[in-house]
Amino acid sequence: MPRRAQSHLLIWLAGAGLLLYAAFIALAGRMPACLFRTVTGYSCPGCGSQRALKAMLAGDPLEAWRFNLLLPPLLLYAAVILILPALPGRRTQHIYDRLTSPGAIWTLAAVILAWLVIRNIFNI
Repeated sequence: MPRRAQSHLLIWLAGAGLLLYAAFIALAGRMPACLFRTVTGYSCPGCGSQRALKAMLAGDPLEAWRFNLLLPPLLLYAAVILILPALPGRRTQHIYDRLTSPGAIWTLAAVILAWLVIRNIFNI
């Protein structure tokens, strides 16, 4: 499958996932609990992401930041990764390659791990 078609498919799947998530919250009336926090008592890097995502969908990015500082930038990163392959041009391809390089992925993993430690030390 060509990269552009893959990008379009991923965009549609991401949109469908958001709709299903919103439908689940509307039908259940609550969000599922974090299994990591339930078992360990510590906040995982994603704790608060459900409430942050709900705030983002409601158009309140400041509230999203309050729930999870890492989610809004990660959503932006994911959106760029999904949209860039659909755009024409060698420059967009170069940017995409840089954002998905092993160095970028390792940096992202380090940021997520640092967030795990920082949020539990400072109780954020």
